[in-house]
Amino acid sequence: MLAKWAVSAAFALFVGYDLLPDLMERRAPTSIRRGPGSAGAVALTFDDGPHPELTPLVLEALAAASARATFFLVGENVRRYPALVRELVGAGHAVGVHTDTHRHAWLCTPARMRQEITRCLETIGEATGRRPLWFRPPYGAFNAVTRRMAHGAGLHVALWSCDAGDWLPGASQQGIEGRVIAGLAPGAVIDLHDGGQTLPGCRHMAAALPAVLSTMRARGLSAVHLGEFFGLPALAD
Repeated sequence: MLAKWAVSAAFALFVGYDLLPDLMERRAPTSIRRGPGSAGAVALTFDDGPHPELTPLVLEALAAASARATFFLVGENVRRYPALVRELVGAGHAVGVHTDTHRHAWLCTPARMRQEITRCLETIGEATGRRPLWFRPPYGAFNAVTRRMAHGAGLHVALWSCDAGDWLPGASQQGIEGRVIAGLAPGAVIDLHDGGQTLPGCRHMAAALPAVLSTMRARGLSAVHLGEFFGLPALAD
């Protein structure tokens, strides 16, 4: 078993952890870290949900600001809370694939990663009747095989230009708010979390969100889902 994971990790390192934002931007929208600055918009993105407590708080803050966002969902959570996913879609937000069980790409065989992507994609389709367009790998970690599988499934890969740090131990409302506001700029993609194993930080994120949205309005920035950067719908029919 140890040898199996050692080989998998070595293969992942060989084909590459994605540290090429400039290259990715030139290939947009197939793979992105940012959107076009000319849009005067920011994409708020939320990972690891849906969560029965936190996702409604985020929805409430977004609705109050007439803001749209993208939610990268974990398949097993979608199966637990399908009505909440339909609420996201009904409110005009995009939902994307964040694998089925939040597995790190470096610790997955190609067959397992294909299953992680496909099962999550199917689960979202069953819950919403529509097809996601976006994929974000857990931890932002993937390799050439994972990228190829996502593209083969018709998904665009999205990382981020600003990490809110709401997953960090000791994350605070003030710290999260400061990180995000510092990263606000036309075309920015902000990475936040509304679920997962870091719920204290996520609660602080939800508390910081109204101030973030207020700052965006003051700067003349609109909050959009990722597809709106590129003239794409929230989900495919």
